[in-house]
Amino acid sequence: MKEGFFTAKFSLILSVLFLSACSTGEIVKAYDGDELLVEQLAVLTAPENIVVLSINGNKMKNYLLSGINVSYGLKPGENLVVFQYESVWAKAIREDKDAPRSVKISSEPREVLVNAKAGEHLNFKFLNGSNVREARALAEAFTAEVIDSKFNVVAQSAEVGVYAASNVKTKLAKTSDLQTLDALKVLWGTATADEKKSFLAWAFQK
Repeated sequence: MKEGFFTAKFSLILSVLFLSACSTGEIVKAYDGDELLVEQLAVLTAPENIVVLSINGNKMKNYLLSGINVSYGLKPGENLVVFQYESVWAKAIREDKDAPRSVKISSEPREVLVNAKAGEHLNFKFLNGSNVREARALAEAFTAEVIDSKFNVVAQSAEVGVYAASNVKTKLAKTSDLQTLDALKVLWGTATADEKKSFLAWAFQK
């Protein structure tokens, strides 16, 4: 889909909303281990229409409503965030009272690899449709960026699996000169919760 398609055909709203940790309320713990102080974390806010599905393989709570802002606490370093676009639109009232009164538009899951820094406040930047037709078109090929408080782009979305595959290659490259047991220890220490579960399931099947 060409870039000019959206600007020529749609009136789109650039959704950029920054909320400080004190104004968003609770910060969701999105990391393993002991709870850290706010100043030790990076805070990623998912604004209206962005639903975070998982962070570093840990499934995030579904808040049911796409129209709320949720802030996630990230440990400094690389964080793999899987998310999707979601919006709900009212339907015209028809004679059939049992017909659905709204329609939900969702994109396929996307992912970003965020290299977070302590004390950093991050948000999603994306185009948002002003009606259901525009929302459907956006959802078909949804893209988003993660930006910092100075509007610098720190991460670009991709299809799910792109960054995960890159991470595996990097981990293998770092362990290529180690003995097998030492290499396994290094990989285990950097694996996500889902990766550890998958490995254990595979190991006990052998």
